[in-house]
Amino acid sequence: MVALAGGGLEEVWGGHYRWGREPRRQFYAASTMKVAVLIATYRRQDRGELDLAEPVLVRTEFASLVDGSPYVMDPEEVDADLAARQGENLALGELVERMITVSSNEATNLVLERVGLREVASVLSDLRAEGTVVARPIGDRAARAAGITNLVTPAGLARLLAAIALGRAASPDACREMVAVLGRQQYRDEIPAGLPPGVRTASKNGWVTGILHDAALVWPPGGEPYCLAVCTEGFGDREAARTAIREVAGCCHAQWTGGG
Repeated sequence: MVALAGGGLEEVWGGHYRWGREPRRQFYAASTMKVAVLIATYRRQDRGELDLAEPVLVRTEFASLVDGSPYVMDPEEVDADLAARQGENLALGELVERMITVSSNEATNLVLERVGLREVASVLSDLRAEGTVVARPIGDRAARAAGITNLVTPAGLARLLAAIALGRAASPDACREMVAVLGRQQYRDEIPAGLPPGVRTASKNGWVTGILHDAALVWPPGGEPYCLAVCTEGFGDREAARTAIREVAGCCHAQWTGGG
């Protein structure tokens, strides 16, 4: 597997290489940081420290990391379906699923509370996800104002996804489960949309104003799989950024499969 983080080829793990254009440039993470939270969750399950079947009380208000002040998501960031179930108990695994497949911010914070920022930091360190930092929950405006933020690099994202695909991020069974969760991604307008019809992917994107990223595992029919991470910023229009990501995805796929 090659992790295409988009300079020349760099070895990532024995026999696996990476090519990148500015692969270590840091970007605001948006929801791509949820990949690290996913890995941290499964690692703790591997160690018997949590169970994906355990119940978690759903709520939509959280305490700031900085001063404990309460906050809720901005209206455009609310997971309305999950908010409608406030006060219910949902399985941790169901929240993990929503964190990835519909990019639920409330689900992410509930999972992160159970897993812990320290465990996520350990994941990033162990997997050498360079330049990638998960320092606060989603939507914590007081922390953001204090300069505490979440950052990613294309190289870091590619390394996390490649570690999952290669069975190195957690136990082999856990990695297979993570691939399945990522494969159920419902937001498929970036890298997956730039590939030929029918190409299998497992991915996580993220966006805020001026930011759009996507990172995906790609399995070309009959060919070797690869990982692609594309981070963008500064596009005045999200559709323009989306088009750019699709073009990169299409070009990389053509080169990888010998079609261009």
